[in-house]
Order: sequence, then structure tokens, then C-alpha cells
Amino acid sequence: MKSEEVFSSSDKSENLGLGALIAAFPFLFFLPYLIKDKKYSPYCMFRANQSLVTFIVIVIMGIAMKIIGLLGFIPLVGGIITGLANVVFGLASLFYYVENLILAILGSGKKVFIFGMIDILK
Repeated sequence: MKSEEVFSSSDKSENLGLGALIAAFPFLFFLPYLIKDKKYSPYCMFRANQSLVTFIVIVIMGIAMKIIGLLGFIPLVGGIITGLANVVFGLASLFYYVENLILAILGSGKKVFIFGMIDILK
């Protein structure tokens, strides 16, 4: 399990824009499959996988915020729990989004924190 992938400089320079686009809009993780020859780029596929993982983590955190929001009906305590959960999950989602975007813009082969080790796209 490598913590950082190594890509050729030509692969990174040719695909840096697409990698940044995929990171900026993680729901577009499938773009390398649609663009001819991009699915053969290790850098594009790595960025697509990291964006898919980021997208899934953000969606799961959003669902968790909605579920915890159901506790809001409990007087006093429910509002505090819901508010704290929204802040924590919101900041965590922002962290993953910004981290993935920065790593893509820099052309880094580093994986996102904790969940980056998950390989969904091959």
C-alpha cells in the first residue's frame, strides 16, 4: 500500500487540467472513461478514483447529517446535537473536498486522508 503514486511528468502535464476539473466537480469522476485515451492515463485514473472516493465520503456525511438532524425534535439537547453534528460533518466534507482539489491542482500523487487508500476504479 503506497501512500503516494508516482506518475510520469508528461502524463501529469498533459492531464493536469482534467484532474483539476474532476477534483473541482467530484461527481464527474467518470470523465476519463468518456474521453478517448484518457482512461489509459494512470494520472487521470488516479484522480478519478480519488474524486469518486471524495464524492462518496461527502454524500455519506450529508446523509449522516440528515439522519442526525432527526434528533432536532428533542428539546434543548436535540438542537445542540444536531448543530454540532452539522458543524463537524460540514467541516469534514469541506476538508476532503479542498484537500482533493489542492492535490489535483498540484499534480500530486498523494491520496486523500484516511479514505484515499480505497481503490474503486481500476
